[in-house]
Amino acid sequence: MESYSLHEMNEYLNRVVALNFPDALWVRCEIAQLNESRGHYFFHLVEKEEAVIAKANAIMWGMTHRRMLRNHGRRINKVLKEGLEVLLKLKVEYSELYGLRYFVEDIDPSFTMGKLAMQKQMIVERLAKENLLGKNQEVPLPNAFSKIAIISSENAAGYQDYLTQLEANAFGYVVDNQLFTAAMQGANVEEEILFQLKRIKREQDIFDAVVIIRGGGARLDLIAFDNEKISRAVADFPLPVLTGIGHDIDESILDKVAHTALKTPTAVADFVINHNLFFENRLLQIGAELNYLSQEKLQEQSFSLQNLEQNVQWLVESNLDSASQKLDVLENELTQSSQFFLQKEIKRIEHLEEVYQLLSPEATLKRGFSITSIDGKIIKSKKDIPPKKSIEITTQLSDGIIKSKTKS
Repeated sequence: MESYSLHEMNEYLNRVVALNFPDALWVRCEIAQLNESRGHYFFHLVEKEEAVIAKANAIMWGMTHRRMLRNHGRRINKVLKEGLEVLLKLKVEYSELYGLRYFVEDIDPSFTMGKLAMQKQMIVERLAKENLLGKNQEVPLPNAFSKIAIISSENAAGYQDYLTQLEANAFGYVVDNQLFTAAMQGANVEEEILFQLKRIKREQDIFDAVVIIRGGGARLDLIAFDNEKISRAVADFPLPVLTGIGHDIDESILDKVAHTALKTPTAVADFVINHNLFFENRLLQIGAELNYLSQEKLQEQSFSLQNLEQNVQWLVESNLDSASQKLDVLENELTQSSQFFLQKEIKRIEHLEEVYQLLSPEATLKRGFSITSIDGKIIKSKKDIPPKKSIEITTQLSDGIIKSKTKS
């Protein structure tokens, strides 16, 4: 049975590769892992659809990296990031000792930028379709900022610039800033920012707003802020989110979904100061308006009181005059009435006196009448006479008394 040694097999594969791949090829792939050692770069490359469908390792020697820096500038280092899709010029070699190897000879930065732009546009379109681009802008800003949650790197220059600008404000405003530390670039940005947003959300009642800031950087340094998961979390956040990601030209997706996007951390601090200044000026304006309205109202009421006093005085005098006249009339009428009543009563009394004189017992006796009584009791009827055989009867006349006795 015919057989081959391992070296013979690998030597054959070496010739096959050398014959079929004499020149380097441009290959599309994603950098899954990248390590640097003594100026040399070691890649773990993958191709993904829904899952990884291909993977390989590649090497870029330090000399090649220096040549690429001369040709493409510092942006090469921005493209050499884990998670980015790149277009690499790979030289394929097969070694009897080391097996199949890929050597990076060049890179096309514009391919990566184009892919990132396409991905960014697709994310923006999805967010717009779900009405998330302006959702956080509907969350009202507080009247004034007093306590703010900051998401940034503790040692970031942008964070220190923000604090310095805020503390140096000429108006003496004091804002309580609580830092929630998170990576601002690299592979951990998504995980750490989402974690801190969840923490802040649990304490949302004590904060007025969230500020996400980092210092300036190249465009590829800011790709973490085109992250779809972070953008969705910010769009749905219950507090207004302000961004100061340190760019002057390009706008990240995070800027598009935030309540207010500002260019730099210093600009965020100025926004906070100006917002508080506007509120203070508004309070002063309201105070001035209240003072003016109160003075105007006092003056108006003073005039009203003066008019009311005059009217009351006039009404009192008028009523007094009217009452005085009525009293005079009543006094005159009372005098006349009392005199008429008095005369009438005098006549009535005189008439009664005449009647009395006419009907008095003395006058009655003088007209020939007499009064008969028994034991002091006047007899008006024979029934008043006691049934006795002998009774003494007294008869009073006008000029004397007659006493008599009855026989039966």
